[in-house]
Amino acid sequence: MKRKPVICLGCAFWDTIFKIERIPGHGAKVLPEKAVQVASGMATAAAVTIARLGGHVELWARVGDDPTGESFLRDLTHEAVRIDRIRRVEGARTAFSTILVDREGERLVVPYTDPSLDPDPSWLPLQAVADAAAVLVDMRWPEGARALLAEARRCGVPTVLDADVSPPEALREMMTLADHVLFSEPALLSLSDRGTPGEALRDVAAGIEANVVGVTLGAAGALIWQRGGSGGDIATVPSIPVRAVDTLNAGDVWHGTYVYGLVNDWNLEPRVRMANMAAAMKCEHFGGRLGSPTLDQLLERSRASP
Repeated sequence: MKRKPVICLGCAFWDTIFKIERIPGHGAKVLPEKAVQVASGMATAAAVTIARLGGHVELWARVGDDPTGESFLRDLTHEAVRIDRIRRVEGARTAFSTILVDREGERLVVPYTDPSLDPDPSWLPLQAVADAAAVLVDMRWPEGARALLAEARRCGVPTVLDADVSPPEALREMMTLADHVLFSEPALLSLSDRGTPGEALRDVAAGIEANVVGVTLGAAGALIWQRGGSGGDIATVPSIPVRAVDTLNAGDVWHGTYVYGLVNDWNLEPRVRMANMAAAMKCEHFGGRLGSPTLDQLLERSRASP
């Protein structure tokens, strides 16, 4: 029987990543220790994560009809991600980023998206949604995300929103369309005047109909709330200690692992715990999403962790 795919929709970036000693505070010439170029972006990195874990996944995104777009597509041929749903927009430039990663694993990201990268979602093959296991969208292509989430809800397909920093009005709109709304900490705090992530999470969850609302907290793990759970309690799910070399794409690996667990019927707290672990493991490796683990690596680490 053919496995149902996960559909990941959102940004497609070509990243140039430099490993440096420290990020300068003023103008300087900095010589990197290492450099890589890689197909990336939130939905892209999540899709690669799902594929490395053994999931069936396809990426719905836009690139330009330029050499950078060709490089993006060629790079993804090395991963088990279906890429024929990616549209090449005539006359547009593929989005790209320059990223500096320092010795502590922190990064400075300078992204550029060409305004001519047509946002019209009318080309999306929405007829394929009914046969999907789940959909994951990020906030970087709201027109496409809106169309995909609406069709998935109509078809009864589970929907997951990677709710990263965006204009608050866009976040508020999109989080009403998803079953699982999973925030970065800065995005969550932008929507609430509460003092802590836990208070903000409870505040936001009370105003939407999502089944699960959560927030990632980096090395501190994640907070997760489930409708109908233990009295509406928020669970704190810790991460594992690691020596961070590169935190780039850690949140995207987290979301990809969460969706893989969702479609494979992992219970919520183990799902979040494994997502925390996969994101932490990624941080041990330089190169953004290149550090995403395989399922065997993740399970081995899980067995070795207390």
